[in-house]
Amino acid sequence: MHQSIPQRVITLSIVGDDEDAYVTYSYVSPVTGLVYINAPVCDVLVDRPIHTLYVLDYTATLNGWTVTGTSPHEGSPTLKSVLGAGNLSIMTSNPHKSHDTYAYYIHYTNTCTHAIIKRDPQEVNVPPRDDEFTK
Repeated sequence: MHQSIPQRVITLSIVGDDEDAYVTYSYVSPVTGLVYINAPVCDVLVDRPIHTLYVLDYTATLNGWTVTGTSPHEGSPTLKSVLGAGNLSIMTSNPHKSHDTYAYYIHYTNTCTHAIIKRDPQEVNVPPRDDEFTK
């Protein structure tokens, strides 16, 4: 029997329109049931395979932000992702293999200012080092 893979939704708010912009996360944890509103970090721990849909909020899109992809860091394996319509969202697929831990950045581009940022949703808006940013 095929097991269904559930989806969780995380709303992305981006404050600022340049390389110093920071991202906050609003979501319900599927593991603990706790609700987070505009949290500076996102707990993406899972206890089963799951799709996570990251969606930009109204203000972020009004200010020109789009999502352009993901990339692994710290030697992490690549996490499968799919961009959504209009580059306003991205879905990651975590197969929940106990031996894999995924450390990754979500990439954003501002269509008004041309700023490019990438942020790890699991860390408190710490941008990557310059040498890591170019990878």
